[in-house]
Amino acid sequence: MFVRIRAGGNVAQGAENKINLVATRILPTMQPDGTFGAPVATRDISAFVRHIAQSIGYTDDEIDIPELLRLHNIWTARGDTFNHVFDQTTVKEAINAALGAGMAKMTVENGMIRPVRDEPRTVFEQPYSPQNMTGPLRRSWKSKRHDDFDGVDVEYMNEETWTKETVKCRLPGDLGAKVETLKLIGPTNRDRAWRIGMRRRRELRYRIWNYQFGTEMDALNSRYLSYVPLVDDIVGYGKSSILISITPSGSQALLQVAEPMQWEAGAQHVVAYRKPDGKLAGPFPAAPGPTPFHLLAPVPLPWPVVTLKHEPPHVYFGPQDKWTFPALVTGVTPSGRDAVSVSATNYSDLVYVDDDNFAPEE
Repeated sequence: MFVRIRAGGNVAQGAENKINLVATRILPTMQPDGTFGAPVATRDISAFVRHIAQSIGYTDDEIDIPELLRLHNIWTARGDTFNHVFDQTTVKEAINAALGAGMAKMTVENGMIRPVRDEPRTVFEQPYSPQNMTGPLRRSWKSKRHDDFDGVDVEYMNEETWTKETVKCRLPGDLGAKVETLKLIGPTNRDRAWRIGMRRRRELRYRIWNYQFGTEMDALNSRYLSYVPLVDDIVGYGKSSILISITPSGSQALLQVAEPMQWEAGAQHVVAYRKPDGKLAGPFPAAPGPTPFHLLAPVPLPWPVVTLKHEPPHVYFGPQDKWTFPALVTGVTPSGRDAVSVSATNYSDLVYVDDDNFAPEE
């Protein structure tokens, strides 16, 4: 239906509440190849993000289109949409509101707008250990207190009644004595509002470790929410060392390292190493070698090169379930020309358990 409405001073003051309209914005939408097609009525998150960015002069070259396309495919498959009318706000708040409907946030990297979605991870990025930290890894743990939140309430606009409603988000054991209230804009579906609330509730329960450390220039390889392995020389956990040599030994590789490896009886062990580009290779199953300074592993070719022309590869070793502290980078702050401080929080798969579930009946 197409409607044209014209109002003037002769319309009675009370008439403004007698006409209600639910409209869908007409915008170019993202195509499978990453381009944008002809304008159509759409509620796509990606279309709105691009529209707002372009309204202040950004071009597609200044938006991370490949990442926006990847997230667009996720949002489309999940049915995540953005439904809201702004009165007055900032560009950053508007883009974050749209991305928030898809559990993402806006970052700016080298002048480029890049959406970042907090989601399950399986592939580590840049590793950090005493070999490239400028000081000890500082860890802090948030213990459970009697005044902690034990529930989350989410306020959202219901798409059927167009009234504000509240959905309760609880984990087993929650009494709801002290709840955190989230006021969502964008999601208008009870299940999707509940999923965002449960994501927040699970963050409060399972993200309880914070990490702080410094590097020289290494940490500039990481970005917001990079999934990184942290290795610290704690007895019973992972250990880092320098690779001295790597040679064939039957069907496996024999690695010689600068420090003796300690094996835990009855445990499965793994080994990994840092590539020249700073990313992680591995982990691979590890077995004892002829000396405490040697270990065997099925490391695929090409093997790391040990040479005096550049820094030797860093090696990480330990029990399979404790060789590293998986973490998400939350901040990267350069200082001067050769120092970077990093903050991170622990990674837990339990944060994402309810991402595709449905709100229970109340």
